[in-house]
Amino acid sequence: MITVRTPASRWLWTAEVGDRATGHVCNGAPLRAARYEGQGLGLIAVHELDIEAGTLLVTTPVGMSSRGSGPWGGSHAVHRVGADGSLARVREKEAADEMDPAGAEARLHRRLALAAGLSLETTRMRMREGHGYEAGTCVEWAGFWAIIERATARQVWARAPSHAEMTDAGLPIARSDTPEARAAAARIWGP
Repeated sequence: MITVRTPASRWLWTAEVGDRATGHVCNGAPLRAARYEGQGLGLIAVHELDIEAGTLLVTTPVGMSSRGSGPWGGSHAVHRVGADGSLARVREKEAADEMDPAGAEARLHRRLALAAGLSLETTRMRMREGHGYEAGTCVEWAGFWAIIERATARQVWARAPSHAEMTDAGLPIARSDTPEARAAAARIWGP
């Protein structure tokens, strides 16, 4: 039995992955307070929980829920319960990878593609004349890989390779500037 104390202005929930593709962690079942301590605005909710230390929980403002895959805003948080009942903040993507390790690599792929400004859908981008990109090639693009579907003198149609395309080609799911990724690219396309 672990005793967790939260401000009475926060609700405590079990944590679950609401959207496996994006790694959105949402609240599951509510964990009701056993009692309240304090007075006035200083009320503390005391939860007596039959859980193990290290369990992930979600806190939300009173009256709010984060079920499903929708965005949270900044008021919802994932926490790890300590043996003493403390709540340590955990980043959402780390919590999702811990709760759903099978989808961790696919979510990393998605995050890297988005960080490079790419989509899995082919997108037209304006370029300076003489950009040097050629249709039908895979190139390094802002820390990730891009497949150039079509190119003209001032435009490029590019997309991020899918997770399956990268694994089939032997490219690691990592930033393109890592030694591992550069070595794989050299094996595939030559130095």
